[in-house]
Amino acid sequence: MPMIAAYNFCNRNFDGFIAGAAAAGFKHVAIGFYTGYYNQPIETMSDDDMRALRARLDFHDLTPVAAFIRSDLQAEGGLDMLLRRLDGVKRFGVSIADTGAGHIPEDASDDERERITASFVEQIRAAGDHAADLGITIALETHGGMTGSSPACLSLMERVDHPNVRIAYDPANFRFYAGADPMERLDELVPFIAHTHYKDHTGPKGNAEFPLIGEGEVGYDRLLPRLIELGYDGPHTLERAPGRTDDEIEDSMVLAYEYLTRMLG
Repeated sequence: MPMIAAYNFCNRNFDGFIAGAAAAGFKHVAIGFYTGYYNQPIETMSDDDMRALRARLDFHDLTPVAAFIRSDLQAEGGLDMLLRRLDGVKRFGVSIADTGAGHIPEDASDDERERITASFVEQIRAAGDHAADLGITIALETHGGMTGSSPACLSLMERVDHPNVRIAYDPANFRFYAGADPMERLDELVPFIAHTHYKDHTGPKGNAEFPLIGEGEVGYDRLLPRLIELGYDGPHTLERAPGRTDDEIEDSMVLAYEYLTRMLG
């Protein structure tokens, strides 16, 4: 059975998230060290802090498989901060570190796009070297720009050319950020996918409607079996569960877990 996980981005209440994930049947989780979801910066966490977090997960029989860490390689000191956060991921004890790719303004000139991309490639390769020393794979989120579509991801992977820098594939984001087809060139992209983030999406580019997985327009009924067929063997991680209260979110997570186990089983 493929590994099925849930991200704490499903619920801003961390205690509600871990209790709801366990009640829904999840055995694995991914933790976003992101203000509003888990408020302690990973780079400032002591070994005792890490043990306390792991104990909270252990209480619910949840095993972490990935961590999200913010990065901004265009900012002064951005690479150093990313390296510190990768050290935190190592201490947390997971081998996948999700983070963002570089942002390129839509109105940027060709020269500006190349400058931003070249700088990002140089720095993410340096981060990849550090990640390799730690036994970690960096997975770049598909949040538009350099990673907004399969062709964009493939172009970036060709330039980065680093075994410890890969893609965190979020098919709904292809639609939301770029109006792109998440199935496009999927056979070429799968070898570069280290992690998946699942939510659904409806409507055109930029439409912020993300229904329960399987109830939108991403086409997970077709996409999930295709990922398995193409050899993807990493975690399948739910990123959103609609609801306003802990109980509503838990109900969504129950339905999402049932859907994922049915489609991936």
